[in-house]
Amino acid sequence: MKLRIVAGSIILVFLLAAAGRSVALESRTLTRRNDPIQVPGELLGKFKGVSLDLLRLYVFTQGAMTPIVYQIDERLPNGNFIFMLGEKANPQDANRLLDPQDFLVFRVQDAGDRASPIDWPAGAKDALEIELGDPLDQGRAWVYLCRFEAPAPQPLILDTIRLLHWDPWVSPELPFVVESDYFHFEGRVNTVGGKVYKTAINKVFQVPEGAGGTNQNLLDAHKMRAWVELFFGKVRIEANETDMIGGIARLTHGLVRGYGRQWLTIALPLGLKAPRIYSDVITHDRIIISPMRISFPINPETIVTRMGLAFGYDLNRNAYGMRFYSPNCLGGATIDGKMSAQEKAIPTDLAPWSCITGPQGTLIMRAVFDPRILQQTKNRLTYLDDLNVSLPPEGIPGSIGYVQTSIETESMKAGNYDFFIHWYFPDHFYDPQGFKMDVLQEFLNIEDHPLVIRVEGKQAENAALRPPALEVSD
Repeated sequence: MKLRIVAGSIILVFLLAAAGRSVALESRTLTRRNDPIQVPGELLGKFKGVSLDLLRLYVFTQGAMTPIVYQIDERLPNGNFIFMLGEKANPQDANRLLDPQDFLVFRVQDAGDRASPIDWPAGAKDALEIELGDPLDQGRAWVYLCRFEAPAPQPLILDTIRLLHWDPWVSPELPFVVESDYFHFEGRVNTVGGKVYKTAINKVFQVPEGAGGTNQNLLDAHKMRAWVELFFGKVRIEANETDMIGGIARLTHGLVRGYGRQWLTIALPLGLKAPRIYSDVITHDRIIISPMRISFPINPETIVTRMGLAFGYDLNRNAYGMRFYSPNCLGGATIDGKMSAQEKAIPTDLAPWSCITGPQGTLIMRAVFDPRILQQTKNRLTYLDDLNVSLPPEGIPGSIGYVQTSIETESMKAGNYDFFIHWYFPDHFYDPQGFKMDVLQEFLNIEDHPLVIRVEGKQAENAALRPPALEVSD
């Protein structure tokens, strides 16, 4: 029987070859669909120094090689990214050659079967096979980085993300917009002291109908509250999302991901310096990553007595009927502007993730903090769904499904402290019968159990959700 099967397989291969159709050496078994992939340039050593204009990314599927959407993020030898747009852009520093510090970026959903060299695209002089492996179930998939002689074929152009109105000098009154087929955000525009600051603090969030949403704005306010007490509490200074200063310093808009460096702070009297929050917002079509850095200046503790930061999304009435979940509330709570006894009893321990989901769409948020922050602060994750509790400024009085992360400290050692916030946008996630923990786990696995990238005997973990450390130099 085994001989017949093998013989039959050989005959099938010859028949397909005779029909002009190639056969995969191995079929894709990788089931993941949401991971952004970041391949370190050091794994692509065979193509070191090759012009980026001569490289293209392909997938083998249904017996043929086809181009897929990708980008190559150039970085300087010290690790700083090349930014193409903005007041502090540095496109002149790009050499347009593949270097070890660069990143090849694409989507796992576009990976396919394993191919033979005879199936390389026409005109390709060489190719690197890039294998993706799942450490949990050993599923695998492949893509192929191909080198051509000039001129190379036209790359596939597909804007998986869209960035609009980012430039404060061109359209200062228009909000910064970032969107994909799975989400739509608009940022706040603040005017402080007669100067316009176009921020990435959100004022609009909606999920398109094609992703299982209703295309309605769900936000009342993206609340960012900071306060400082000086001179043993005799002076208290507060700031919120409407009067914070800062903005987008530089930006790159790629086909697979965009990334921009921004900063926020508040002005203090007496020439004192408040902490600056630096953030590189990295946007994929289903995931947004925001590595942040709080820079605490050196201030005598006799001047700065206490300080705190709180942030989160306060929703509007369009969110009524959605459900809130977190590790502190696995049974879920209905968002309706009323706090039930069950909701009042939800623990306020800082939780690693939270989720709002309903027919209107889904947003999962995850926070990862530097342990030094947690050791020196009082921190909480609180859920407030009560129209009778107002936390102005806000458009709609009261709190609707407000999930707030708060950090308070009385003594913080001077220095830089990093933390990460992730936004996940699973499409068609909501199920009135219950919470899809398995789909949530798929997103959590991107960070907790990263895919393994293998190229010509070398390998690395996929670190797309762990971008390089920020350099605070602004």
